Amino acid sequence: MRNLLWPKLVASLAAVGTSASQIPLTEEPLRDASDPSVRTLTHASHPDHSLTIKPHSAISSSSNSNNPSLSDVCPGATSGYTGYLNSGSKHFYFAYFESRASPKDDPLVLWLNGGPGCSSMSGLFMELGPCTVNDSGDSARENPNSWTNAASVFFLDQPIGVGFSYSTNTSDVHGGTFAASEDIYAFMRLWYQAFPESRSLPFSIAGESYGGHYIPVFASHIKAMNSISPPEDQIPLESVLIGNGIFSDVKQASSYYDIPCTNVTGIGPLLDDGMCEKMAAAVPRCELLMEACHAYPDPLICGASSDFCGEELEMPYVRTGRNYYDISTPCDGYLCYPIMIAITKFLRTDAVRTAFGVDEKAPKFVECSDKVGREFQKVNDFLIDTRSYVADLLHSEVRVMIYVGTYDWICNFVGNERVFGSLEWKGLPDFRYQQENNKQTWSGGLWWESGPLRYARINGAGHMVPWDKPVEALKMFTAWLDKKALD
Repeated sequence: MRNLLWPKLVASLAAVGTSASQIPLTEEPLRDASDPSVRTLTHASHPDHSLTIKPHSAISSSSNSNNPSLSDVCPGATSGYTGYLNSGSKHFYFAYFESRASPKDDPLVLWLNGGPGCSSMSGLFMELGPCTVNDSGDSARENPNSWTNAASVFFLDQPIGVGFSYSTNTSDVHGGTFAASEDIYAFMRLWYQAFPESRSLPFSIAGESYGGHYIPVFASHIKAMNSISPPEDQIPLESVLIGNGIFSDVKQASSYYDIPCTNVTGIGPLLDDGMCEKMAAAVPRCELLMEACHAYPDPLICGASSDFCGEELEMPYVRTGRNYYDISTPCDGYLCYPIMIAITKFLRTDAVRTAFGVDEKAPKFVECSDKVGREFQKVNDFLIDTRSYVADLLHSEVRVMIYVGTYDWICNFVGNERVFGSLEWKGLPDFRYQQENNKQTWSGGLWWESGPLRYARINGAGHMVPWDKPVEALKMFTAWLDKKALD
């Protein structure tokens, strides 16, 4: 989820057993004296990082309602681990669930929510995890369309200050996307240190929204480090999947006109002619100011860009009261979704925190952190244009899937198609030919591809595709992992 507080709108608005399928640790790690099931792993190449893990079982085994197992509070959960990536005073929380099908054979997938500053626990409990929080926030139910049907999935809260990730040093600062890439790389290296057999499985990074910033940079860093590592120490990165992503604010800004002022979504226009004429006239100036901000990232220039574009192109839609992430519904509740309040209530429950192995020092759960967003703004992280990173991945034969719900406003399909219809890579001519002449239909909408790049629209879905269209999202995900066409 891309949090509306940043950057442009800021000015204007526990069981402990392991299942038989889990791969054993290859060395005897450090153990927690108070809980022998908790283990801490290290890696010689990453002396500043360690990985603390605690296994959980898919079998409900707790008879004490005050101390339930993870599978008690999350029906449908498979065996796996919860724990923390540690780096000095920083502690990054993760929850890992094995594939429901064949954990020894199915791919590994790392899921990241966006923001920046939004927790991947919303991905777990709202979108694609093994369970979904009920409306009351008092319990959860099994998710039959979980992506764990086809893969083993990590849900990682990053950077620090997001979800259950935290720092014991209040002076720690967030270095932005590039700094975070070092932690992601260390996390995966430590994982393979603990579970070397999983290195034989294809690995993908998936996410949405600000994931359009995170994932291309993280994946490119992994590829760069692989190029200087021996084969036995490389991360088997096979693909990335990015839903409703933000890649280039300059390229995508004009789509804030198209979505509310045309019928491109099938349910527009949403604003009157006079307002739309005013917005259309503002598009060239907004793009010019944004280009100036990128060329000269001075606070005065970027502030002027933010103020003008926010007021002229974003606020007209915001004032309609519609959901920023789904134009077909009103904005209702925190981040426009009542379930976000339910998830927060659920994850603030002591029994749930205990079952999910959350550190006692971790703060009360907050879905999205304003502080993290402001810290990313301080280092101009929003100005990163990740198109070249995507192109580099494609040139190195890392498969890239872009999927977009057609009802999203904030990171919409019009902007995404402008990005990928002009992406500078060797496959662009054929990709544009497919886009203009050979769109194919599938049960979710339209799709086309060229070589390692696939693009899919999901009709009637908003920003969180697996929430709005769970059946179609799982079908799309499974076909991608299986390297099959959509139908």
